[in-house]
Formats: sequence, structure tokens, C-alpha cells
Amino acid sequence: MRLLRNIVTIAILLVPTAVFAQTAGQEPLRYVVSPETPGPYERVLIQIEGVGNFLGHATITWPQDGAVVNQGAGEHSYSFMTGALGSRTTIGATVVSPAEGTFSRTFVFSPSVVTMVWESDTTAPPLYRGKTLYSAGSQLKVLAFPTVFSGGSRITTGSLSYQWRRNDEAVTEVSGLGRSIFTFTGDQLKDGETVAVDVYAGSVKVGHGEITIPVTQPRVILYQYNALRGPLYDMALPAAISLGSKEITIKAEPYFFARESKQNNTLAYDWQLNGESVSGPDTTRGILTLRQAGAGAGEASLSVSLQNLDSSKLVQAAEAALGLVFGESGSALGNLFGL
Repeated sequence: MRLLRNIVTIAILLVPTAVFAQTAGQEPLRYVVSPETPGPYERVLIQIEGVGNFLGHATITWPQDGAVVNQGAGEHSYSFMTGALGSRTTIGATVVSPAEGTFSRTFVFSPSVVTMVWESDTTAPPLYRGKTLYSAGSQLKVLAFPTVFSGGSRITTGSLSYQWRRNDEAVTEVSGLGRSIFTFTGDQLKDGETVAVDVYAGSVKVGHGEITIPVTQPRVILYQYNALRGPLYDMALPAAISLGSKEITIKAEPYFFARESKQNNTLAYDWQLNGESVSGPDTTRGILTLRQAGAGAGEASLSVSLQNLDSSKLVQAAEAALGLVFGESGSALGNLFGL
């Protein structure tokens, strides 16, 4: 069983001037840029909003990289496509009003990207090649990897400031200069965690990233256990097996339970054979040995449930079942298994 690593790439934009602000002083204009932090090859809309009918009597000129691309009365919006990663586009807006005078604003766009990656500290077998998924209440780590350019040069990640938000709430205690990693324990009552980060170069916002981490239900998977080799992780046991010997040892392996709970021994196993509880010297570690008592043939049903007893992780639970056919062929129940 293999689960791939999840990586989310978020596009951002470097804007040395404010991109959404009421103009200073008595200027009766406001400039709105959407999206606020676009990425490479992304369409951007700049809108000018005026007081009353101010814009209706004004001529607006839009130069892009020094060349006029649009001009006229009522041209209060302009749309364009950003360039490649690290490129630079300069957009100007000049408003000429017979009554109010002339107003100008310049925007500089340098597209960049932020890559966000999440990791969960949950259980999986040794040498597991997949991604350990997040289960409600487990610990999470979110990392932001910004690639930000200014004036054609890349800004080092340690020179940037990171302002983190979790589920729309600011997390000031983990925010600040160079703090590109956010580690926290998830809420067991939520069906996912949303983490966002605003990236700043000084006081200028140069990017935004956001990622939603879904909740995965923990699982318990059964493997045959060998006294010399340990659990045989190369193949999980199917729904039913026919025993070729008088004895079998089974390992119940927890997937995606909180790792700290396994270390603190708060994962409780409950084994049942034909609906009755069974135990053995290693059942608390998820290992059960069954031996056939006497001769004959028959069938039995084995099940195991796993519950996290940590009060902040009680929703973490799973179960698995295994059908057993033993002895000579036949469907009649023979002797049950002894431990």
C-alpha cells in the first residue's frame, strides 16, 4: 500500500506598492487589484473607484511597461497577464479630471511562487514508502517554501517574514522573520485543517499561500507474524485465509494513528474470536498467536479493534476482521483455537 506525498503550489506576486488602498490625502480615488498576489501567467484586474460621478468625466490612461495600451473616458479598469517567474511588469494609471486635476499611480508586478508542504506525525510500518496521512487530533507540520524576486534578484527565504493563520485565526506566536515552519496539533472535532500564510519582505506583502489538509480515518491492517522475521509487511492478510498449520501469529498494524499515542501506550487493542474476547502475552502490542486445540476442521472469525484512549484523540479508532478455515476441509465448526 503506497500513498503519494501531497504538495500544493500557490502562486504569489511581489508588489512594492500597496495593491489595495484608499489613496492618501484628498484624492477621491481608490485602486483595487484582483487577485491581490497573482502568480506567473495569471490574469490581473486593476480597477479604479471614484467618489460620486468623478470617473464619468475623467480621461484615464493605462501604460504598460512605458507604452500606452488603453485610454479614454470611462476606462476605469484594466486587465493584463503577468509574465514568467521572476519577470517584471509595470502598470501605470493616470486619471485626468477637468474639475479635480490629474492623479497617477504605478504598480510593479514581479510574479513569484510559494510551495506549501504538510507532514503528519502519524503511524505507519517501518520502511513504509507512502505518505503518513493526517488523522483528527494528530500533530501536523506545514512548511512554506517561497520563491520571491525583487528587482530581478531572488530574496532569501530567511529574509522574509511569515504571518500564519489557522482556520482563519491569526497565530502570532509562531509568526515572524524566517519562521517558515508551523507545527501544531489538529482539532479532533474538525474534518480538516486550513492553514494560510502571508509572506512579507519588510512591510510589503509579497505572497500568500493556503492549504487545506483533509482528515483521514485511521486503519488497522493485519499481517502474518514470523518469529524470526517479524511482521511480513510485504503482503497484508486477505479477508479470509485457510491455515496450513496448527498455529498462526497475527500482527495488527496501526496506520495513521497519532505517533505520540503509540509511544505513550494509549492505543488499546481488543481481540475477539467468534465474538468472545481473547488475549495473550503480546496482545497489548497488537500481536496474537492462535493454536488449534485438538483435531478436526472448522471455521472461525477473528476481529480486532483499536482505540486511542487519549482524550484529545478519542475519534481515532479502527477495526479489522479475518475469517479462518482450519483443519480438514469442511464447513462444520470443530474445536476453537487455544492461545
